[in-house]
Parts: sequence; structure tokens; C-alpha cells
Amino acid sequence: MEGIVVVRVGGEIGIKSRRVRRDYEQRLLKYLKDRLREKGVSYSEIWRVAGRIYIKTGEPGVASRLASKIFGISSASPGHMTTSRLDDIIGAAVLVSRGFAPGSFAVRCRRVGSHPYTSQEAAAKVGEAILAARPDLSVDLGSPNNEIFIEIRDESSILYTEAFRGPDGFPIGTQDPFVGVIDESFESVAASWCLMKRGSPVLAAVFGPDGVVSERTAKNLAILSEWSTGAPLKATVFPCEAPSPMLQLAVASYCCRAKGFAAVASGMPVPSLEFLSELKSKINDSAVLFPLAALESGIIEDWARLMGIDTKTKSGYPKSINVGIVPQASVVEAIAKKSFEAQVREDGSILPL
Repeated sequence: MEGIVVVRVGGEIGIKSRRVRRDYEQRLLKYLKDRLREKGVSYSEIWRVAGRIYIKTGEPGVASRLASKIFGISSASPGHMTTSRLDDIIGAAVLVSRGFAPGSFAVRCRRVGSHPYTSQEAAAKVGEAILAARPDLSVDLGSPNNEIFIEIRDESSILYTEAFRGPDGFPIGTQDPFVGVIDESFESVAASWCLMKRGSPVLAAVFGPDGVVSERTAKNLAILSEWSTGAPLKATVFPCEAPSPMLQLAVASYCCRAKGFAAVASGMPVPSLEFLSELKSKINDSAVLFPLAALESGIIEDWARLMGIDTKTKSGYPKSINVGIVPQASVVEAIAKKSFEAQVREDGSILPL
């Protein structure tokens, strides 16, 4: 059996026009190749088939985890590839079943093409063989402890038992870039991640005395860098000690205008629409977005788990923010003039450009 990865393209891409869908999938194909190359994961073949990408590799587990960190991908499954001959499928399934935990199992089979058996017949034969090899197992199609999925397409078949969840959304670079305020808070990362999920590259706006960011901010940058396949993460670093949320927002807005970007994203809490209206009236030179404002806590926590963030980390924002205190333009300009551009490494460290 050969190692293979089944990469499923996000459902949102599937509803696009044929041309756009093709362009997005080709972009994902390039991103996957780049990511595997960067991480030293070799593959013998990679190809795209209507909503899916397949990767032949000797490291299907590693490749699946890397694929699941790319926007535009809904999930990735490491598996084994064999022929569509029923005997080969049965033999491969029995080998895979050796890793099953004691309890129950189910066989899920789908088939495309012409074969001398139906999907139901293939699933039944595989089930019988597994039961013979593993008498400690029983069949449970409703809530099994173990599942084996078999995809038969023409002359080949793929078997897998798990799927690494991806973020879905659109590939980075398919939408306009934005400036994301990144500080020590979980919320700042989540806010930028939301827009990255829509296909927009982020330029991180970070602050620190003498241009040195804190350890927690560096960890947040490392998280975003891991999700920046297709657009390596860059940052504008502003030398500033203990800036208030309003000062961060004002400086980021200044940076946004200077870069010609469309918007600024912030994780700043928005307790009410009145608060939001007043804040926007104070900083009205560029679009300021608060992606987390309309999301339920359950959704945010679910995304945090996907990002690998501990939501118990305390927010860097004060409980109440005085939007009436607007930084003077001269102060904002002075901070902006001292800024420098940097490339963010995957460990969160920054390398001035």
C-alpha cells in the first residue's frame, strides 16, 4: 500500500463559479506544494480532482496536519492507496483494522466508476474480513468506536480512518490585505484570523519598547505565521511602551492609510453599539473592523481550539476603554515615523527587513 492524503477543498469554494473555483483550487495546490517543500515532506505525486486534492507521500500523517492549516481546506485525511480489486481492498482494510481499539467498528464505502461489485457489497465483504481477523470487534453502524472509510475511484481505492479538520474559507491572497493589531491578547489573534479566513493577507501591527515585542505577543505572531501559507507573515513594528488600545488603533489606522489598505482589524471588546459608534467617530480615517463583536463565545472558543490557542489566556485589554481619549495626531505620527518593517519567523521572532 502507498501512503496518500485526501485533501478536501472548503465548501464555500464549491459554490463559486467554475472559473473562480478552478483558480482557488489551483492556488491551494500551489500552497500545498510550497508548504510540503518548506517542511521537507517529500511526495511522489500531487493532483487535483473536482473539489479534492490527492498527495502521494511516505508521510501522510505529517502532510495531513500541514494541509489542515491552510485556509480554503475543510479537512485532510492520511490514508493508504491500493487497487480497486476487491481482494486488495479487503487485505488493506484488515491491515488498517489492526490499529482499531477494542469495541465496535463501521465500514463506510463510496465508489465512482464501473466495478464488478456495489459499494454495499464491498463494505459487507470488508466487514466480514475484519470480524474474522478481529473477534474482539463488533459492527455498529450508528455510533462505532472505530470507522474505516473506503473511497473507490476507477482503478484505485483509498482507505483512511481519520480526518484533520481545516479552517474552510478562502485561500489567502484572494482578497485585499488588511492591517491587524496584534498584542498579547487572544482576541487580537482571533480577530485577524477571522479576516485571513476570508482570504485576506494580514500585515501585523505590533508594539513594544524600543521595537522589542513581548514574549506573549511573539507567541501570538507565531500562531498567525503558522496560518499564513501563501502570504508569509510580515509586521510593522512600532517602538512604543505600553500603548493604550486607542493609541494602538490610531497608529494602526495611520499605517493602514499609508499602505493603501482597505481596513484595520482589532480584537478590542465592543460592549455596545453606542460604544462602537463613538469609537468610529473618533477614528474615522479608515475602516476599523471588529470581527469578534457579532460572534457567540462558543464559535470563538471552537475556532480557538482549531488555532491551537488556550482561551484561558487573559485578554490584554482593560475591562473598560475610554474612547473619549483620542491620541493627538502628532503623537501618532511620531510613533509611525519610528516604525520598521519586519518578516515574522514561525517561532514568532521578527527579522527587520
